[in-house]
Amino acid sequence: MKIGQVIRNLRLAKKATLEDIAFIAEMDAANLSRIERGKQNPTPEITEKLATAFNLPVSSLYLMAEQTAAPYQISDSKEDVKQVTRRLEGFVTQFMLLSPSNQQLINEFIGVMLKAQHKSE
Repeated sequence: MKIGQVIRNLRLAKKATLEDIAFIAEMDAANLSRIERGKQNPTPEITEKLATAFNLPVSSLYLMAEQTAAPYQISDSKEDVKQVTRRLEGFVTQFMLLSPSNQQLINEFIGVMLKAQHKSE
């Protein structure tokens, strides 16, 4: 996933308009639209302003982009891979919006689920 897609997912998760985020990031909404659509790459300064607009460190934006860049091969079907990728993108976006304590709860819950799954296999 590209950084623009991450920014768009974060904006949509917050139910914010292009204008809302552009105003907070002190940039033009048209530029933000081009970044989200992958038509323009954000400068480091703009990336920092956008991260601040979402109350995230810049590293989190890049981490989110990296973690969803190459979907895990679930099956050979392109449609299955697209579905898994969309779900993963949504999960990562929502996870990054949680407080650190709630992120820890999610991590613990996933650990419990994996143990239960392993016992049932």
